[in-house]
Amino acid sequence: MVIPAVLACFLSTPYWEVSCVAAFDYNPYRSASETFGILFGDSWTFVWPVVLIAAFQILGAAIVIAAVDMHFRTGRLTVRSPLRHINNTVAPIAIGVAVMSVFSILWRFLLFGLVMLVQACCGGMGFPAGVTLAVISVITVGMFVLHVLIITPVLFWAPIMIVYGYKFRDAAAMSYKLLAGKHVFVGLFLPLLLCAGLQLLVGLLQAHSAISITTSFVIFLFTNAYATVYTMVAFYTISELDRRDLKPYYDMPLPVIPKKHDASNASEQKKENKKSEIKQPDDAPTDESETENRQKPPKSSKTQKKQTQQKERKQKPRSEKRTADAGNESPRAHKAAEEEQKSKADADEAIAAEEGEHVV
Repeated sequence: MVIPAVLACFLSTPYWEVSCVAAFDYNPYRSASETFGILFGDSWTFVWPVVLIAAFQILGAAIVIAAVDMHFRTGRLTVRSPLRHINNTVAPIAIGVAVMSVFSILWRFLLFGLVMLVQACCGGMGFPAGVTLAVISVITVGMFVLHVLIITPVLFWAPIMIVYGYKFRDAAAMSYKLLAGKHVFVGLFLPLLLCAGLQLLVGLLQAHSAISITTSFVIFLFTNAYATVYTMVAFYTISELDRRDLKPYYDMPLPVIPKKHDASNASEQKKENKKSEIKQPDDAPTDESETENRQKPPKSSKTQKKQTQQKERKQKPRSEKRTADAGNESPRAHKAAEEEQKSKADADEAIAAEEGEHVV
């Protein structure tokens, strides 16, 4: 963060879209070329230095985000671990910086058009220079507020891609859903507005170049560091992710990844445990709950044959008893049927005898 701040303070002025009001020198009625040069500043003429500053900015932000992420995950703040994971953070940050750079250039063109419109309208109506300059100041501050409001979700693209592993499109869509109903904009906008006001004050006072360069360096450094760290803190807070740097997570043990020899020893122990379970006899004295939950070894074919033979032997006498009972019951039923037939024949004979007597 220090290197890009040192380079940027000599080539450009931070928050130029607000502090450019001081460059009008209390004379808002300028030509189109002069207004264009005021709004875009000297950085428009220095292309390669600006690209170099952007490259250092991406590298510095990648290191800071990697350090903060590892600090939140492990609770330890070191310099070696961010350098190891810097490859995972450079690409997402580069995408975000490129998008914000393109958007800021287009925003400057829009601001240029609005300023030219104010100059033409106020000049045609005969407004004094002070009123026109005040209107331009209000427009620049309003455009700055909208600029920060639109760019805020872009700042969260990098944490979403780094932590969740989302792609560019998924991270862009997720950022707007993540920030919906959250008051993240206030915590980011107020410090940036104070920095912009300080830079505008230095420009209006027309301070010495050493003071202006020093102020620009401090503002560049504070803005880069604050925006990066605030984005990570707000992302972990909104996503409700665990942070091991906080006190409630100090006593939680970290997950330990076993080494190769530890993994081989663990596999050998598992094999020995399986062998010992197989060797244990089935009739060993255990509790009822243990016998139900115990996993018995697979039975051999011989033992299965013995068990089936024993079941068949037990079933044979039961079937014989059933047949014997059926045989004992069959003669009884036959006798009862014969007795019924005899009783019916006797009754028929008695009826026939009575009918003969009546006839006589």
